[in-house]
Amino acid sequence: MGDVAEPDFICLPEDMLVGEAVKVMRDKDVSSILVSKPDKKVIVLDDASPAPSTVSLSHKKQYVGILTERDILYRVLAENRGPYKVTLGRIMSSPLVTISEDASVRDAIGLMESKRIRRLPVVNSRDEVIGLVTLKTVIGNMPSHNINLAELESSRSVAEKEAVCPYCRSVIRQDSTMAEHISGTHMQKQTQ
Repeated sequence: MGDVAEPDFICLPEDMLVGEAVKVMRDKDVSSILVSKPDKKVIVLDDASPAPSTVSLSHKKQYVGILTERDILYRVLAENRGPYKVTLGRIMSSPLVTISEDASVRDAIGLMESKRIRRLPVVNSRDEVIGLVTLKTVIGNMPSHNINLAELESSRSVAEKEAVCPYCRSVIRQDSTMAEHISGTHMQKQTQ
């Protein structure tokens, strides 16, 4: 999964207001964000400096959930909750479901299908999030309700030699074309 995961993802703290998070999502052109515990900060007073400085105590993010555009629509707008009154922690999907960077695409699709989710953070051996994989990333624009894991097991070479008809699920071999099959099988006029 590490090689197909998108390494650029956005993470915001769970105490951030949804309205502010939506602005970040718009500006960064993303449809989901990871949600983390707020960084613990301490104010350090230095006798040599007139102004106190803030130092973060936590260097490793503690991810607690994920927020998608759908969550915002369903859990804020549809429930008539003000986006500047509710925090990410109140509407995020949690606990966060992750997958190992060593897992296969088939494992990722199976996990997404079983959990009914479309995005998976990918973690390394130290349990650090290294990227985000989406259902769209691994299968393209095919509707998720048409996924058949047995079909996905076929190798790339087999996929190049044959295709599956979207209407009747017939296997179309290399010696025929999808257009010929569809026009000959599905587009014939019914004779009475």
